[in-house]
Amino acid sequence: MSIEEFKIEIPEEEISNLRTKISLTRWPDELNTNKWALGTKLDFLRKLVKYWANDFDWRKHEKQLNQMGSYKFTTSDGLKIHFLHSKSKNTGAIPLLMTHGWPGSIQEFIKIIPILNSGIDGISFDVVCPSIPGYGFSDKPKKFGMSSEKVAPLFHELMINLGYEKYIAQGGDWGATISKWIAEFYPENCIGLHLNLVPAFPPSNGNVTDDLSEEEIKGLENFEKYQKTGLGYYQIQMTKPQSLGYALNDSPVGLAGWIVEKFHSWTNDDLDRMVINDDEVLAIVSLYWFTQSITSSMRLYYENGIISFSPNYIETPTGGIIFDKEIVRPPKAWAKKIYNIVHWTNAKGGHFAAMENPETLANDIVSFTKEII
Repeated sequence: MSIEEFKIEIPEEEISNLRTKISLTRWPDELNTNKWALGTKLDFLRKLVKYWANDFDWRKHEKQLNQMGSYKFTTSDGLKIHFLHSKSKNTGAIPLLMTHGWPGSIQEFIKIIPILNSGIDGISFDVVCPSIPGYGFSDKPKKFGMSSEKVAPLFHELMINLGYEKYIAQGGDWGATISKWIAEFYPENCIGLHLNLVPAFPPSNGNVTDDLSEEEIKGLENFEKYQKTGLGYYQIQMTKPQSLGYALNDSPVGLAGWIVEKFHSWTNDDLDRMVINDDEVLAIVSLYWFTQSITSSMRLYYENGIISFSPNYIETPTGGIIFDKEIVRPPKAWAKKIYNIVHWTNAKGGHFAAMENPETLANDIVSFTKEII
């Protein structure tokens, strides 16, 4: 086991190759529509990748990642995990493990890390953001079995090796399932669990809408619609990620089209653009491209299947923040059946909270922390 500095430095040849690949794109046709219903709009993507090829500055984003503190940790199993580690200058800072999901990356946390390091109301954090195996610069698993359940011990091992015997785990998307497993496996070390997507189950008997608020019912209706119109990607990635990988790993425009649609529909699909800045989204797409990690990242869906977390009750104090444009918005009553809920907030925003609403998320993490320390 070892921890070493890791400087991100994509060869100039790779950046040039990306631009060449974009210029060779064979564009598909499109129905005469001005909507995103069938996926990423053609005119939007054309403009986006034109900027990507001509004006996007990868070196700027690369520099940001390196400045945050870029390292690699070799686990006891020999797997190398890339992570960001940014320590607060304040005494008494609380260790915070933040885990991304798909199609996100550690770049999701670039804006929120300085806020958490600086502190709010006297509470600050040492922030650790690892890349899930198969994502970014972390090693790609070569064997079956690297599910969220198996990732959790690796991230706990990282925190212990950094000297953090007690810490808070935070996450959304796959990061939420990994964080839940950490809280379940290591209750003596994980002193708090904060989620911006809360995995929960509906009641096993009775009407699922009994005793729910109007807003909670609206959230369930939204998810029902999403299952019919937006869940196709999940089925593909859960069953045949390798087949899709050949296309996305070879075509930067194909990769962008696949990922960009999520950044549109999982934030505010009523708009004709992405809520999050194009440049930030392209930085994430670029990371997938340069590390050739789209196929290995999608395999996590195969490993996790439909249910990626256990129904076991979590004793660890838990906080949830429910954003009104999130794809999964479970009622608080459902969450209380499997979590020790001590903090619950409703907020404006979507799936990629740390990018879209870093101040809101940071303030909620602090509010939650006040309730458990």
